[in-house]
Parts: sequence; structure tokens; C-alpha cells
Amino acid sequence: MEAKQGVNSHSTNEITCKAAVAWGPGQPLSIQEIRVQPPQKLEVRIKILFTSICHTDLSAWQGLIDK
Repeated sequence: MEAKQGVNSHSTNEITCKAAVAWGPGQPLSIQEIRVQPPQKLEVRIKILFTSICHTDLSAWQGLIDK
């Protein structure tokens, strides 16, 4: 199996990604560039193409779930 677009299971480089970040319950989401460290032993890096927010995450963001 070939690695695509420079992503492979033995990457030792830090990468940058876009992430939707909320700094607290009810705070607006902001799209930010984040740095991701290389995978450690027994970890893998995957490329996520699509995602969504689940009901539990939405409830936590709205402040409806206590820690």
C-alpha cells in the first residue's frame, strides 16, 4: 500500500492542521492552525477528511455537562 500526499506511518515531522477550537463552554468556535507532534511509540497518525460534532460534544460546548 502506498502512502499518499506525504503521509506515512513512520513520520517524524511535526505537522500543522486546521482545528475548530472553543476556549470554553458557549464560546464561539474559531478555526485555527495547530501544530501536531509526531506519533509516539504505539501511536499512529491518520488523515481525517470529514467530521461532525456528536450530541455529547455539543452538550459539553453548551455547558450542559459538568466535568
